[in-house]
Amino acid sequence: MTQTPDQAALARDGFLMLRGALSPQDCAALTATLPATPPRAGGLRNALRFGTGVAQRLVNHRLDDIASSLLGCKARAVRAVVFDKTPEANWAVPWHQDLSVAVDERHDKPGYRAWSLKEGVWHAQPPIEELEGMLTLRLHLDDCGSDNGPLKVLPGSHRKGRLDAACISRVLGKSGGMECVAGAGDVLAMKPLLLHSSCKAARAQCRRVLHVEYMDYS
Repeated sequence: MTQTPDQAALARDGFLMLRGALSPQDCAALTATLPATPPRAGGLRNALRFGTGVAQRLVNHRLDDIASSLLGCKARAVRAVVFDKTPEANWAVPWHQDLSVAVDERHDKPGYRAWSLKEGVWHAQPPIEELEGMLTLRLHLDDCGSDNGPLKVLPGSHRKGRLDAACISRVLGKSGGMECVAGAGDVLAMKPLLLHSSCKAARAQCRRVLHVEYMDYS
């Protein structure tokens, strides 16, 4: 199958920034559906459970269409998280890969390991083949500049497979990674195995990001 330019860039680099994927009006409508006070500091883990019809339509149509186009299949959201760095919740995240997925219930499926229950939802690490077939979309609901704790990525690192701490250190070498600054409405598409991190925000203001993970459900 012939890849589109966006699919080729995603396969090569492990990430792709889609500028202006949603309008300011769409972002405002989506943020209006989120609880004023998140149940946990720094964000909301099971974001889709709190959305109204507006949020569901935006995610299930706009973001689902983007994910399906990039994956080249029928994509379905399996988990959504809202991250927000604020003066009360400002943190750094070390270099890592996203290795766990959310599932409806626990089954002893071959290749699934490291089961955990997070706020009532089962998570596990699936076989690497499933991780390689997944896609994450990070919709920026606010502007996020260099001083506001943007995500950093290491291009191409998703092609190195599942990495332990020692391997991550070797892969990084002296690289500081690449900052993914974004404006409200921009979507960062990334592969779960891509190495990524973030620093604390130097400028404390809202930096809300809707992080949605997709799998092939065709």
